[in-house]
Amino acid sequence: MDSLMFEKMWNECERKNLSISKKFWDLRAEEFNKIINNNEEENIDLVKFLDSRRILNNECSILDVGCGAGKYSLQFSKYVKNTIGIDISSKMIEYAIQNMKNMSIDNIEYKVAAWQSLKLDDYNWGKKFDLVFASMTPAINSKDALLKMIEASKRYCFMSGFVYRNDNIKNQLREKILGKNKIYNKKFENNIYYAFNILWNMGIHAEIQYKNVQWNKEWDLSKAIDVYTLQFEDLEIENSRDIIKSYLESISDNGKVKDNVNAKVAWMLWRIDE
Repeated sequence: MDSLMFEKMWNECERKNLSISKKFWDLRAEEFNKIINNNEEENIDLVKFLDSRRILNNECSILDVGCGAGKYSLQFSKYVKNTIGIDISSKMIEYAIQNMKNMSIDNIEYKVAAWQSLKLDDYNWGKKFDLVFASMTPAINSKDALLKMIEASKRYCFMSGFVYRNDNIKNQLREKILGKNKIYNKKFENNIYYAFNILWNMGIHAEIQYKNVQWNKEWDLSKAIDVYTLQFEDLEIENSRDIIKSYLESISDNGKVKDNVNAKVAWMLWRIDE
């Protein structure tokens, strides 16, 4: 298939309502901030991966798209000249700034910005960064978002995302909301697939590594209802919140909702100045 086919398929998955995305990540900001230092091994592995490609050095400038509470930008600060982190969630950025201050770091700048609507010219970001980095973020959700990464980079781009993810609760809710026979477009599980093939058709041959991951989730019932409601809000299904509330109440234990997630993640790196 040519690039236009992958572009069309990707656009059909794109989340159009950025206000829903902002609400979702604002809601989860405290949770992500609490676990920011709990995956030190994963952080180190990714830093080692980038360092082995001779990307990270004291002259390197990084743009971290969808930076969250600073999980990677805080790590990069030890190795590079400077980093700019952006996120659609103002709550995430508040935590990132506080984390930076707590660690006495002075080579990171954080901004509240949605990558999908951001214009590089407004920030003078054209060909500015040695690495444009986008880890596990739904911000890279279309060909335009992908090309913007390339336009902002003068050397490398990195993108990671799920190639497979199994959430038991979300699977059950999907069936209850849509019906067992309804085909559901898994928005963010195909991002790497579409991006890789679009790059391939552009003559850019990205390097890919795969990682198997798993983790446990636990939320208070009220927060779980809000989180899952926002995940399905794009579908605009009548009474979806009532369906979600009823199911989560039925599986909750002492006011808690727990789930186990198994997934495969892809790291994708490509160079643009060859």
